[in-house]
Amino acid sequence: MSLGHKQLRLLASTGTVYQCSIKESWKREARQPADVPSLGDETESNVFKSAQWTADGTSIVTSSEDDHIRTFILPTDLLTVREDPQQLKPYSIIVAPEPVYATSLHPYFNLQDTNTTLSLSSPRSHPIALHSVLASSKLLASYPLIHEPTETYITPHSLLWTRGGTHFLAGNSSQIALFDVSRDGSGPISLMNTIPSRRKKLVGGGVGMKGIVSALATSVDRVLAAGTFTRCIGLYDAEGSGDCVAVFSVAGDGDDAVRGSGVTQVMWSACGRYLYVAERRSDSILVYDIRVAGKRLQSLTGRQAGTNQRLGISVVPTGKGSEVWAGGDDGVVRIWEGAEKEDISGEPSWCWKAHDDPVTSTIVHHSGSVVATCSGQRKPLSTDWEDSSDSDDSSMEDAQASSSASSSSSHQLPETKFMDNSLKVWKLDFDSEPEST
Repeated sequence: MSLGHKQLRLLASTGTVYQCSIKESWKREARQPADVPSLGDETESNVFKSAQWTADGTSIVTSSEDDHIRTFILPTDLLTVREDPQQLKPYSIIVAPEPVYATSLHPYFNLQDTNTTLSLSSPRSHPIALHSVLASSKLLASYPLIHEPTETYITPHSLLWTRGGTHFLAGNSSQIALFDVSRDGSGPISLMNTIPSRRKKLVGGGVGMKGIVSALATSVDRVLAAGTFTRCIGLYDAEGSGDCVAVFSVAGDGDDAVRGSGVTQVMWSACGRYLYVAERRSDSILVYDIRVAGKRLQSLTGRQAGTNQRLGISVVPTGKGSEVWAGGDDGVVRIWEGAEKEDISGEPSWCWKAHDDPVTSTIVHHSGSVVATCSGQRKPLSTDWEDSSDSDDSSMEDAQASSSASSSSSHQLPETKFMDNSLKVWKLDFDSEPEST
C-alpha cells in the first residue's frame, strides 16, 4: 500500500521534549519549581494521550500522562516551506489534580473571543472543571457529580458540549448527566439512565444498555450517540433530552462477530446518516446506517489497534463521501476512502508511517489539508535495554517485563530513541493525478 499521488510533509513537531520521563520533560520545558506538581510516579513515560483541534483551527489541545492539558497555538507561517520542521511549544498548561478521564472543547472556540476559549475536563475523584485554555491557572467553574449513597465524586469517562454551547453532557456508569454551564458549583440539571427502571420493564419498556458511557457524539440532526465499554450503542433524540431511539450491540454474532473490548469513540458523518464506532483491542472501525438502527454497513479492517489505549479516529467529509483516518499501535496512520460505501473491500486505501509508537490521535483540520498526530505508550522501567536498533519488538517487551519485575524505583526509562511521545503537524500535498490508461 502506497501514498499514490499524495505526500505528507512534516510542518511542525514537539521534537524530543516529551520523549522521556515526566520529570525530565518538565525540565526540558523549563518549568519553574512552583509550577511543577507532585505526582505518584514522575519516572513514567510522558505519553500524549489525546489531541483535539479547536473549532477555529488555530490551536491544538492535548492531554498527557502527566495530568497536564497543553494548548499549542500554531504559528501563522505554519505552511511556509522550510528545510526543518518548526518547534511546537505549549502556549499554556492546565495542571489537573488527578488523571484526566475526558476533555471537551467549546464548540465555538475562537482565539479572538475569550468567552469561547473554554475546555471541560474530568479529573479523577474531583468535580468536572471548566478552564480557559488561555488563562490556564484560573479555574472558571466546577460541576460536582456525586454518588449520593457514598457521597463520593463520580468521574465521567466522556464529556460533550451541546451544540448551543450553553450545556454539556457527562457519561458515567449507565447514566448520562446534563449540566448547565452557567451554574458554577451545581450538580446536573437532569439525569438520564441508560438502563430502564424496574417499572418500565414491567410495562414493556425494557430497552436499554448497562455499562460505563465511554463515548458521546451528536449528529447534525441533534441525535446523541452514546457508546459503552460493554460494547453497546444508544441513540437518543434532542441531544439526549428526548426519547431513546434505539439500542444495539456492536459485538455481532456468528460470522458477523467482531473482536473488541469496549467502545472508545463514536463519530457521525457530516450528513448525520452514518455512525462510525471505534473500540479498544479491535482492528476494525464499524460503520452503521442509522436509518436501520443496528445495521452494520461496513467494517473497515486493518486498523492495527490491538491495545487497551484509546486510539482516536477522524471522519472527514469529502466530495466522494467520507474518509476515515486512524492511527495504529504500529505508528502507522491509515485512511479509508468512501468509507460508507457497501461495495468497498474494507481495507485501507493508503497509509503512512507517522510515529515509532502507537498513534493516540489522528485529527484532520477543517481545511482538509493539514493533519495532526500524537503518540506514546506507557513503558515499564528498565535499565537493561539493548543498544542495538536491530532488536525486535517482542524481545524488547520481554526484556522490559523481566527487568521491571526485578528493578528498583531508581531505574530510569529507556533512552529517547525507544519512546516517541510527540505531537506532529503534517501538510497533505497532492502530486498531479496519474494519467488513466
